[in-house]
Amino acid sequence: MKNFIKSAAFKALAAVALFLVGIMIYAASTGGVATIPATITGAIVTPLQSLGAGISNGFHNFIGIFTDSNTLKKENNKLQDEINHLRKNQVELDELRRMNEYYRQYLELKELNPDYKFADCRIIAVDTNNKYGNFTINVGMLSGVKVGQPVISPEGLVGKVYEVGMNYANVRTILDPATQVPAYVSRADSGGVTGGSLSLAKDGKMRLNYLPRNNGVAPGDYVITSGKGEIYPRQLQIGTVTEVISESDGLTMYAIIEPFADIRNLTNVFVITNFEGKSAE
Repeated sequence: MKNFIKSAAFKALAAVALFLVGIMIYAASTGGVATIPATITGAIVTPLQSLGAGISNGFHNFIGIFTDSNTLKKENNKLQDEINHLRKNQVELDELRRMNEYYRQYLELKELNPDYKFADCRIIAVDTNNKYGNFTINVGMLSGVKVGQPVISPEGLVGKVYEVGMNYANVRTILDPATQVPAYVSRADSGGVTGGSLSLAKDGKMRLNYLPRNNGVAPGDYVITSGKGEIYPRQLQIGTVTEVISESDGLTMYAIIEPFADIRNLTNVFVITNFEGKSAE
């Protein structure tokens, strides 16, 4: 008997008995034996469920990033379209304002000079090889434009036409030495002929030549057309005297003139196709 108690079989039976007693006690405290397998299963499954839930949430968040990105991209594109539309409207409004001002000035010129006939036009090209700002306009013979006709802006004389096509014309500005205009200083009633030079043209200026000595001309005086030669109407504004200088011969003087018209930044001009007192062609 003593040998059986000490044997391995007895020890195994005792362990099984203790295990069964433990199960019975646990079952009694929890209400059923089935909770043990459930507990074991839960211990195994729960971490897996947590891992699955984490992966699922991460996937949904990952997809959400792309969904939000696409939404933001669509909203951004919509806003950009609205900005582009507003910009276009602003450009059109600016152009309408500019044209409104342009035609207002045109009507003022007509009112001040009822004998003038105009061809209103737009500058379509500037001769980049020319140092005097010569340019091309979008009207020609079909609009009554001819060689030699004066070109003006609302501010003053700009130049004259030197070449004409059917629907275009080339204009030589008053900064060009080839454009010579009979003119005089309104306050001093002292006259001469305008001319240009390369050095002055760089600064947007020109000359009034052949002024007599003691002419009374001073900086700030206005220079206007005299009407001599019947090519340019009388009293077209040309510019302001900035300096009076003696010629090297000591017999005559010349004045430096800053034109009223901003020659190099013009966009629209007028050709005077006819006026009272114009020479017969």
